[in-house]
Amino acid sequence: MSDSPILLVEDNLLVSTAVQDMLEDEGFKVHPAATGQDAISWLKDNPCRLVLLDMMLPDTNGRKLLDIWQKKYPELTVVIMTAHGDVPTAVDCLRAGAWDFLTKPVEKPLLMKTIRNAFDRSNMVKKVEALAQLTTREPDYAKFTDVIATSPAMCQTFELLKLVAQSDFSGLLITGESGTGKGLLAKTIHNLGCRTGKPFIEVNCSALPATLIESELFGHKKGAFTDAKEDKIGLFEMADTGTIFLDEIGDMDIKLQAKLLKIMEEQTFRRIGGSEDIKVNVAIIAATNQDLEGQVKKNQFREDLYYRLNVIPIKLPPLRERPEDLKPLSEHFIKFFARKFGKNITGMTDAVFAVLRDYDWPGNVREFRNVIERACILTRGDIINDPAVLFPGQLKLCVSSVPPATTDAAASPDTPAPAVTTVTAGFTIPAMPLAEAEKLVIQAAMREAEGNKNKAAAILGLHRTTLYKKLEEYGIE
Repeated sequence: MSDSPILLVEDNLLVSTAVQDMLEDEGFKVHPAATGQDAISWLKDNPCRLVLLDMMLPDTNGRKLLDIWQKKYPELTVVIMTAHGDVPTAVDCLRAGAWDFLTKPVEKPLLMKTIRNAFDRSNMVKKVEALAQLTTREPDYAKFTDVIATSPAMCQTFELLKLVAQSDFSGLLITGESGTGKGLLAKTIHNLGCRTGKPFIEVNCSALPATLIESELFGHKKGAFTDAKEDKIGLFEMADTGTIFLDEIGDMDIKLQAKLLKIMEEQTFRRIGGSEDIKVNVAIIAATNQDLEGQVKKNQFREDLYYRLNVIPIKLPPLRERPEDLKPLSEHFIKFFARKFGKNITGMTDAVFAVLRDYDWPGNVREFRNVIERACILTRGDIINDPAVLFPGQLKLCVSSVPPATTDAAASPDTPAPAVTTVTAGFTIPAMPLAEAEKLVIQAAMREAEGNKNKAAAILGLHRTTLYKKLEEYGIE
């Protein structure tokens, strides 16, 4: 049933009154209009999803109104009702976009069935359109819905989430640092469970202002506030029978949390400005990188909602605590980005992987993915063999690893370049062939000097002619 009125366009007062009484007895709201102009004026300022339209009106023909409304209100469902019905006219109206064609007098069972089918179709169209818009915003790599991991900590998490997914849970809370893959885990739980194939809607609670998120989640009625130009279906309605993922739920306004708790308990809600309860069947997965228990103590998060979500806590460990996952993650992302960029990159050298292994990864899997993407873009061959492509501009020589700069006259042409240099990210370039290390150090010095060869030679403690020879020897521009 819809909470927006049905527009009944009928000039015969007896027929109009009979149909209106019939519909209102079944709980529908009805707005009668005796002329085409009355109907046009009313539609301009009022939300409507279904029109019962007579063909013969005192000021116009219903067929003309159908053409006008199909262009102006493509989401509007129109059912033709006329006493002058024939097959050619019916076919013509259906081809023009009418949902159905009924001949008066219409029996109540047929009319009720037609109206309910029309509303079901209208609901489905809105959901499909909304889901299509959400799908087009998903990045390419979102197609990879399986979590890549082999570490003991993650294997334990997998076993837990399999059990959770197989149950028809109503709420779940995933915690972990930013970038650990909470959204990917939520989608995996959805795909493993009984709701797979149903809608999966993701909402970032921190990305929307408090004034907008309620409208996004629950929808609104036309005129509910200044910018509410038309009825809007909410994300909870889009997610019906499926799952809604509320990321960064710790940032949700505490007043809105009460409405969320009601949905979890009763599976009903009201649109902003609406007066009727809307029933949904939705599983809620929430995630946060914040300390919700601490927020509860500070009265910044509802205690009842926290315990309702946190029945089975799932915590994702940071990447630095599961180094066993670096290898499978690197293989996964190299394969993905090589295909995306049309390259034949098959892997990386041990020296490059050692740099990845020794890094702390404060941005977790998200940062790791970005680094591998950058490396794939900057690598020309089939193997990622230059650690500099991982953190371009960051592999800079520390003062402690470079001899004091000397003048050209005092510098010895044979002064060797340092074989090992510390990088600002907090790790050291590992042992490698001397020529490879020398090349790496020279490249870092050239970046530090912004291409100034004299300045780079001073940083390295080399005579400039020696540096020129090295640049030519290693093909460095």
